Amino acid sequence: MFEIEAISDLTLEVVKAVIDKNEQTNKFEDPESGPLAVASALSDFFQIASALGQGHASLEADEMQEFADYGLDLLDRIAFQLLALEVMEQRENMARIFASIGVWFARQDATLDNLEGIADGFGRLTNGLTDPKELGEMCQLMAEVADAASNKLQLDEDDKNNPYRPWRVLNLNAGIAATRSMDPQLMEQTFDDLVRRLPSDMPGFLADGKRQMITQNVPDEVREIMDRYAEKWPDSLPH
Repeated sequence: MFEIEAISDLTLEVVKAVIDKNEQTNKFEDPESGPLAVASALSDFFQIASALGQGHASLEADEMQEFADYGLDLLDRIAFQLLALEVMEQRENMARIFASIGVWFARQDATLDNLEGIADGFGRLTNGLTDPKELGEMCQLMAEVADAASNKLQLDEDDKNNPYRPWRVLNLNAGIAATRSMDPQLMEQTFDDLVRRLPSDMPGFLADGKRQMITQNVPDEVREIMDRYAEKWPDSLPH
């Protein structure tokens, strides 16, 4: 799903559904900003992205960042219209589009300064998984995207009081996926990333993980990792 042509095809399916619903409801009347205008811009975007993916075109680092910002802004707009028009049957596809384009940009060495739709998309997909192997793979994909985030996002100095900030959402979902994968090596790697990226969230994250493991059949090695990190990052200090 990380080939740009597949992402483009899925986006076309979502856009068609949004356009059809808007024709029924006429909720977005402005032709300059409605679904048809966004669809046209997305078509141009995916043509350029396809040329980049096939090696027929190239962009400098700053140009690639601008291209990523532009594409993600267009997807944000169609996602907003999808929700406003209540095209709920396409929400899962919208999540797949955001997660997939995030990975695609990361593999194109783009710097990402907008993680909002990507983080929400990964969260929705992660919540729908139960297979440990798939959860492990999802965690690794989120790690790729987090590594591609801009320095500004990685510093995490803005909007610190917002628990829904995309950088936090993405990393916590990676931690959740790693924990549910029951893969000790992946857990340690992801927890170490969380220690660096979201140190203030570690006590609560680990305490929640331990509480959920109480009623689960968890391998001793996995439980030991949770206990070890929880000892380093206790949920509350003794008085």
